[in-house]
Amino acid sequence: MVYLTFDDGPNQYTPKLLDVLKRYDVKATFFILGKKIKGNEAILQRIVDEGHTIGLHSMTHDKKTFYRSPQTAVNEMKQVQQLIFDITGVKSTTIRVPYGSVPHMTKAHRQAMEKAGFDMWDWNVDTLDWKYKKDQKTMRYQTIKQVRAHRAYYQASIVLMHDHATSPESLSYMLRHLTREKFLFLTTDQAKKPYHFYNKWYGTSH
Repeated sequence: MVYLTFDDGPNQYTPKLLDVLKRYDVKATFFILGKKIKGNEAILQRIVDEGHTIGLHSMTHDKKTFYRSPQTAVNEMKQVQQLIFDITGVKSTTIRVPYGSVPHMTKAHRQAMEKAGFDMWDWNVDTLDWKYKKDQKTMRYQTIKQVRAHRAYYQASIVLMHDHATSPESLSYMLRHLTREKFLFLTTDQAKKPYHFYNKWYGTSH
């Protein structure tokens, strides 16, 4: 099983990724950055209309601002949650914190998020697409290699990508190969429980 996730949208690159996903009839999870919503409302609505899952990725993506206290982190997630709800009518409780939960999400931060009703997600396949933005061939190869390795151990793959860094061509290439190999694509709302660095699960039954 493969959970495709995209961070930092919506932006001008998101529609072409949506075109590719539509062509392969694959659903993904988009972790939305609050500061990117204005001017991209139609793209956000399209994500919902085409059956993808919406997650929250903070308002600012600023490490110092977001992690200043458990409450500042919760407040940012509530703010982006409300913005998305006002536009789409979807009230998401699925979150991915900036830069991942380790090491910044202290026990107090995690407890505050849980109390606020949020489900936190990290990843176990990092495409490093931001690093390989100009070397997409390496990114594609390494990503598929990691996904295949997880399958060999009966592990699901939660794949981290970014709207602005994974090209439509790379996404199409990976989907072409993985669909041919009969991988099952799921969204985070189809999992029994969230996957994060403090709560890792490996089996394919989730």
